[in-house]
Amino acid sequence: MNGLGVSGEPLDLIPFLALLAHPLLASALVIWVWRQYAWRKKSHELKGEERSVHLAQHEHNGERLLWATGGVILVAFLGRAISGWYNEGDVLSNLFPQSLHGFMGPVGFGLMVYLTRLGREAKSNREAGESFAVPKLKHGRAADLIVYLVFIHAFLGFIYTFEVLST
Repeated sequence: MNGLGVSGEPLDLIPFLALLAHPLLASALVIWVWRQYAWRKKSHELKGEERSVHLAQHEHNGERLLWATGGVILVAFLGRAISGWYNEGDVLSNLFPQSLHGFMGPVGFGLMVYLTRLGREAKSNREAGESFAVPKLKHGRAADLIVYLVFIHAFLGFIYTFEVLST
């Protein structure tokens, strides 16, 4: 990198780094989401105590993943606030999402909250000895939807990153 934007102007390092933090963290998050989603296939292959151990790990990681997702979204908003403050002198000037990618983040987080709630419901029903088939099925279907949306969101973010860096 030569320190120049697409237009040939020097990049301002602070807003550049503030805006770049989100895609870097989000890339790691996409990998984590995919590994968490891989549980669906793995759950059918494991039996007995080994399955129980992996299930407990899946449940624990699901809770952590929800918090990490919220953190990555906060980093995005913080980066936009820093960019707005640095470029416009107002933290709110750049805060409102200006693309489909930006709007999808909070919506996706809402879906993640719902997914986690369904997972918790399935777990509590299972531990109480009640039927947990319905929340488990809904949890799996919500996971399917979220995985598709995560990859669409990541693709839009990839395109949006170039748009932001070129201005």
